[in-house]
Amino acid sequence: MRRAVFAICLAYALLYGGAWISTVNASLDAAGRGMALGFLTVGIGTTAIFAIPALILAISNRALNWALGLSLVPAVLLLVVMAMGVV
Repeated sequence: MRRAVFAICLAYALLYGGAWISTVNASLDAAGRGMALGFLTVGIGTTAIFAIPALILAISNRALNWALGLSLVPAVLLLVVMAMGVV
């Protein structure tokens, strides 16, 4: 489970890093780029709220079930928001 937490958090970092780089390099006007980067910042912050405690628990090798659950919360939140049609 510890490796799964690390893999999930690495996947989040790669996903957001790639999205940030592609947004910065996209041919958008300033307002569109700013709005996209704002949404990415909110997503990164929301993910960090759950991923950082999950990483702390996984590194200290405590409560690995909670760590795995915390690391999966951002993905579940994204699926719920998409299912509701908000995004």
